[in-house]
Amino acid sequence: MSLLVTRQVGKRFGGLKAVDGVDFVLEEGEIHALIGPNGAGKTTFVSLLCGRLELTKGDIYFNGEEITNMPAWQRVRKGIAYTFQITSIYPNLTVFQNVAIAAQHSKEMSLSVEKQAHNALQKVGLDELQEQEAGALAYGHQRVLEVAMGVALAPELLILDEPTQGLSDIEIEQFCQMIREVNRDTTVLLIEHNMQVVMSLAERISVLDQGRLIAQGTPAEIQANAKVQAAYLGTVEGENAT
Repeated sequence: MSLLVTRQVGKRFGGLKAVDGVDFVLEEGEIHALIGPNGAGKTTFVSLLCGRLELTKGDIYFNGEEITNMPAWQRVRKGIAYTFQITSIYPNLTVFQNVAIAAQHSKEMSLSVEKQAHNALQKVGLDELQEQEAGALAYGHQRVLEVAMGVALAPELLILDEPTQGLSDIEIEQFCQMIREVNRDTTVLLIEHNMQVVMSLAERISVLDQGRLIAQGTPAEIQANAKVQAAYLGTVEGENAT
């Protein structure tokens, strides 16, 4: 049984079809990347998955259970965690306190909040900075802290929206190592523009363009897909060359 399935999922904003009839399958245990040009509907789509937006049409299933109309907080309890494009931390609290707040909402009840927070910090490599004020962290560490807050929820699915945005090359390399470690216990859905990160991490890739799913496959299959080349990859390569 697939971990997450959508059937003809759509979202309208007035006359605009931001997401248009998407059939999507996410397998348990994989790192799956969602790519596409700006305005393709990627963030809108994952906002539908985690319950931040209501669907205009379609159905969503998680672990075989329909969650289409389930509120966001309940989806967190079911095991879906979502980190945003922009860092969303409590800057005046310590690193540990930030992660402990997230752990209070975890679906995992067998461990104490403190233990879950410590485990999450250790997994992402922030355990030595746990007493530091979160707002004083370097930007890269703040992005990692946000991932730690997601991990502390003990999710079955962790959705990351542009997590490497603004990171240096060294920070990106460290981030990729961290995601591989997180993936030992958690399925990861990654929205990412950095194609080196996508091709390095993802086992499968889905491509959105103008709200529609135009391709899904392995990195090699996506790179060889003519539709994807026309809609996205050619543009990305051209930008990288300038």
